[in-house]
Amino acid sequence: MRIDAELVRRMASLSSLDVSAAEVEAFAEELTRIVEHFETLRQVPDSLLAGQDDAPSSPLRPDVPAARGETPPAYLSDNAPELSHGHFVVPRVVTRSE
Repeated sequence: MRIDAELVRRMASLSSLDVSAAEVEAFAEELTRIVEHFETLRQVPDSLLAGQDDAPSSPLRPDVPAARGETPPAYLSDNAPELSHGHFVVPRVVTRSE
C-alpha cells in the first residue's frame, strides 16, 4: 500500500501539525515502508508462530481502588502553579485553527 502526500497532509491536518513540503514527502516514504513491512509480516505462516501461547505475560499491579482525599498531597500542590478542585490548572496547548 502506497501512502501518498495527500494522505500525509490530511493526517497532519487532523493532528493539528504543521508539516513542511519536504517533511510531507519524507513521511509519505517512511510510512509506506512501515506499512509494507507489516504487509510482509502478514505473509508469515501461522504454523511458524505455533507454540507462542505459553509465553510469560507481563506482571500487572493489582487494580485496587484507593481512597482519595479532598486535596492533593502537599508535595503535589507545592509544585503546582495553580490548583482547582484538586486538579492541576494548565494553559491550553491544543487549538484548532480552520
